[in-house]
Amino acid sequence: MGNLAFLLVDKTREFVEACYERGDLDAALACLDPVRTTCYGYASELHAFDTDAVARLLDASCAFARRIGSRIVSHECHLSYRNESCAIVLSNLRTRATKGDAGDGPSRDEYVRRLTFVYAPDGDDWRIVHMHSSAPDAPHNPLASRRMTARDVGALDLDAVLSQAKVERERYEIVSELSDDVIYEYDVALDTLYLFSTRFGATPDIRRNKIVVEHCLDTLNPEGFVHPDDRERYAADAHMLSQAQPEPGTEHDAYAYVYRLRPVFFFGGYKGEREGYVHQRVMGRRIYDAEGRLVRYVGKIVDVSEEYELLEQSSIDALTKAYNRSYLQGRLREYCSSKQPDVSYACLLADVDYFKSVNDQFGHLVGDNLLTAFVDTARTLFRSSDIVARLGGDEFMVLMRDVYDPRVAMERSEALIGAFRAMAADRGFPHDVSLSVGVVVERDPHPFSELYRRADIALYRAKAEGKNRAVSYLEGMAYPEGGTLAKPVPPNPPMPSPGD
Repeated sequence: MGNLAFLLVDKTREFVEACYERGDLDAALACLDPVRTTCYGYASELHAFDTDAVARLLDASCAFARRIGSRIVSHECHLSYRNESCAIVLSNLRTRATKGDAGDGPSRDEYVRRLTFVYAPDGDDWRIVHMHSSAPDAPHNPLASRRMTARDVGALDLDAVLSQAKVERERYEIVSELSDDVIYEYDVALDTLYLFSTRFGATPDIRRNKIVVEHCLDTLNPEGFVHPDDRERYAADAHMLSQAQPEPGTEHDAYAYVYRLRPVFFFGGYKGEREGYVHQRVMGRRIYDAEGRLVRYVGKIVDVSEEYELLEQSSIDALTKAYNRSYLQGRLREYCSSKQPDVSYACLLADVDYFKSVNDQFGHLVGDNLLTAFVDTARTLFRSSDIVARLGGDEFMVLMRDVYDPRVAMERSEALIGAFRAMAADRGFPHDVSLSVGVVVERDPHPFSELYRRADIALYRAKAEGKNRAVSYLEGMAYPEGGTLAKPVPPNPPMPSPGD
């Protein structure tokens, strides 16, 4: 049930756009249960109780949408009821005819519909099993049909839900029309989330959207819309925001966080927009009642993907497409300021053995290809949250965040050395081309300069011991003195025995 809201809002929008804007019958039918779907009052007070009749009604609706050049002006989508066996989604839809009404009656520019969809599980998916459509000026009572629908699926409290759904938050809808941002409000007591947005396209294409999600804590799971690498931070931030009101003067109650979110959940996914996750800044304020109880969150969600793309472009090494030193230093500083105290992190300093001989024998272009191949190899072995950066020349560093077992850093280093050696052999590089790695695993925050110093000392030892290997930094390890490395001080020197 965790991602039910995400799934049903997306599916409802797909059906509405297919049937009432694109006139795409196949796409509309794909949202329906192929055996059980029924319709009531869908077109000209017709009822359809078998799949063939439903398909004919939808075909007529799609043909009409194409004929008048229908465009959606606004769409409110309200997930009002759900249990393990059914869910009810209410939609209020306004469309505009761009080609004129081709019917026999008087011409109309806009059409308003109220839609009720009943969903039922179908394996891992949910499909529409019943639809109801009405217009504001329909002669019959649309609530009566909706009560009938509710009775059929056991949603006995739908009347109260419908009454709550009519409460309009016009102030947020007006604000949402002033920008492309998403305006949100979360009612803590009702556990209900409201999202508003306005999308501006070619004139006169302006689309207003509204989503209402009840039982939000049970229905919305971050796995449905938050990037895997941001979910832990998202959960920690949400927990912090849910705590009691801060003491006066200790913390301002405004907040702002950036996460990688699926844009389709926040009214994205339209033609021409990117798929996957994009950087979104979630900002707002918490509102308290007279007793100091948290009652609401109000704010907006801003797409900052272009800002992050520009930042990333300035942080990328032009040759290898790895991150550069300044980006690594910034991310390290950011990570150390917010990391959990009981979690370690690792810095792996890697240097290509005999790289100068590659440049001398084969030319700098081949050497450049070798460096690029190293980055490609490293990215296949490390997590997407780990940072592969080029520090300069043939020297690279990998920052591994959230290392729970220090042995993992050495295992990854040895795997990188082996994969690099195999890649070099496959591409015909000299047989002595290899990799040396200095490994530092720390729990306490340190500046980049100190971590680099420790990793560099470990790298020197790896070179001195014959190259093509990884060496971990130990406390007391130092740079060479007179051509040999100083011996490290054991972390816990043995105590002398009583007879010594």
